[in-house]
Amino acid sequence: MSDDPRIVPVKALISKQVELIKAGDVEGMRAMVTDRIKDRVLLTGLQSAIKNLGSMTIDDLVASVESVGEGIKIKMKNGRTLTTLVQVGQDWKADTLWFK
Repeated sequence: MSDDPRIVPVKALISKQVELIKAGDVEGMRAMVTDRIKDRVLLTGLQSAIKNLGSMTIDDLVASVESVGEGIKIKMKNGRTLTTLVQVGQDWKADTLWFK
């Protein structure tokens, strides 16, 4: 549901990740994901993601959020899951490579 108060900070977080992807900033993106997947963030993946993002907007990427256990599942406008965010300390980090 789009009136969920968590949607604004989630959109800001995913927007920041999109900026890092477009800049090819591997280290920046590694800081935005959990340690479990950090080593899988590679420049080739970011380059591929730029093509896949195409003309998608943040509203296409983040249409709704829902709680799942200790995390937040992000759903895209097309109904597919983008990623799940988990809290690590004070930060929220992606726990899947949504940008492959």
